[in-house]
Amino acid sequence: MLQRLFLLIVLCLPLTSMAAGKVYTWTDESGTVHYADRPPADIEAEEIEFQGKKKAPVSVNEGTLAGQWYGRSDKGSEVKLTFNENGTITYTQTKSDQSVFNYQGLWSLEGSSISVITEFSQTAPANGDFKRSPEPMQYVYNVLAFGNNSMEYIIESERFTVSRIDFSQ
Repeated sequence: MLQRLFLLIVLCLPLTSMAAGKVYTWTDESGTVHYADRPPADIEAEEIEFQGKKKAPVSVNEGTLAGQWYGRSDKGSEVKLTFNENGTITYTQTKSDQSVFNYQGLWSLEGSSISVITEFSQTAPANGDFKRSPEPMQYVYNVLAFGNNSMEYIIESERFTVSRIDFSQ
């Protein structure tokens, strides 16, 4: 019985490294590409990084979301958002070239995404050519992290980190 248990443990050991998500690749002298859960001792192998690993789901509290938020993007933009409890939003983004983008609309929370439908939007580029959009637009804020006083989200290819503005001080 003890021998069977030992054999089972030995057979399951390779699965532990696979469960850890480590896979290595290398090419031999004949050009054949190999994949394994352990790199060979005598060959330099590269660890493969997997995309799409599931992270713990982000929980966004709709009641805590209401309020004013201010922050910056990874591309140098400043942003100020106001999520109102009645489902309306105002948004101002000042980009690094000093162009300003404003919109107002309606927001709804769908899991860890905030869907926004604009009622109007306007842009004031640095060159002064003011533009107003006649059509409503939809944006989806994919929330990456959320706390009572901070939030990180992505809109299209821009990542924002914002903090709650507290007027009570």
